Amino acid sequence: MRLGAEPKRATAGTWFICGILFLATVLNYLDRQTMALCSPLITEEFDLSNEQWGGLLSAFRWAYAMAQIPAGYLADRFPIRGVYALAVGFWSAAGAAAAFVAGPRALAWTRRALGVGEAFNWPCALRVTANMLPPEDRGLANGIFASGSATGAFLAPFLITPIAKAYGWRTAFLVVGALGVLWILLWLQATRGRHALDGIAKRHEASEECTKTSLLAETMMMLLHPGFWLLMLVACSINPCTYVIADWIPKYMHDQRGFGLITAELISTPIFLGTDIGNIGGGGLVKYLASRGWPLRRARGAVVGAASLLVLPAAGAGYVESPYVCVALLMIAMSALAAIGANYLAALQDISFASVGLAAGFLGAFSNVVGATVNPLIGQYVDRAGHYHLVFVMLALFPLIGMTALLAFDAIIARRQRCKEAESSRGE
Repeated sequence: MRLGAEPKRATAGTWFICGILFLATVLNYLDRQTMALCSPLITEEFDLSNEQWGGLLSAFRWAYAMAQIPAGYLADRFPIRGVYALAVGFWSAAGAAAAFVAGPRALAWTRRALGVGEAFNWPCALRVTANMLPPEDRGLANGIFASGSATGAFLAPFLITPIAKAYGWRTAFLVVGALGVLWILLWLQATRGRHALDGIAKRHEASEECTKTSLLAETMMMLLHPGFWLLMLVACSINPCTYVIADWIPKYMHDQRGFGLITAELISTPIFLGTDIGNIGGGGLVKYLASRGWPLRRARGAVVGAASLLVLPAAGAGYVESPYVCVALLMIAMSALAAIGANYLAALQDISFASVGLAAGFLGAFSNVVGATVNPLIGQYVDRAGHYHLVFVMLALFPLIGMTALLAFDAIIARRQRCKEAESSRGE
């Protein structure tokens, strides 16, 4: 499944494209965070319990999960420039449609549509970085575009909350949805004539083997790769932790810590800023260590191992009296989770260069199934217990599973590479 020569070096134009991918992820998370930040207003208008709110969040997660696999396949098989633009247009329209709903059921359907569109973001972005960047640069590139999630969450209170307070939560959904048009125009202009962007499509056309490969065949080859299942453990232990923080922390600060609507959202922003630090720092540190002579997988293991330990103090976030200490613990945890996530995305690109989008789709789908399943359970727990203590403990422990699985994945890939090199030497 590994076809053609990989890119040899990154250019300034390539990094500029990574910046546009970053903006797409900012937009992606602005659309998501509109729901979280408007939660007090929405739950009050529709008289929702925490469990019902969790079910509303799950509507997005289930649709996102189901759309990930076809999104990944389309990102691999069709010109990425057009696929990405259509996806952003679809999810922006779905986000704006929430402004016109009459009740929670209709709102849930707009969230499902949003999930279908947003499912394309990570497979498309990973397809672009795989096409345009060499392996040693992908961790940093993935960190750059993934840091848009934190930046979007960081900017959201300053954009969304004033609009929601002044004009109502429906107007906030409408304004954020409209921003997608600006991104599409920028993307189409910046990528005009960039043939390397769709390099994999050209390799597909040139390869008779690949053109005969069906979705089922590609899927079976991927499922038989032992590293795939290890990355599944990483995805299902790391990604849901970030979902919980993004979906629940503004509401937690409002309901449990007693902050007002705007203050609860503003005090949460350092947590999301920590994600930017982790995304850029996690990928950048691996690139730095590799430039100093460290083997790539050893550098990645060191960064991921250290990051997983930094998440552990988050177990005490619900017990500390000071909300500012709570925020500090969660900020450190999000930084560490993001550092692991950036390197997980780079590892994902080692499974199959030709089917990066499909691999991302499968792993994203399963991690979102976990997130969709967990949200109502969190709501039930909070309704009954009246606190989030167990939620924070689980958030701190799950990354240890991801760290172990990612280290095992790198060991398997390194062993496979050594075997291939030995076979090649004997053949010569």
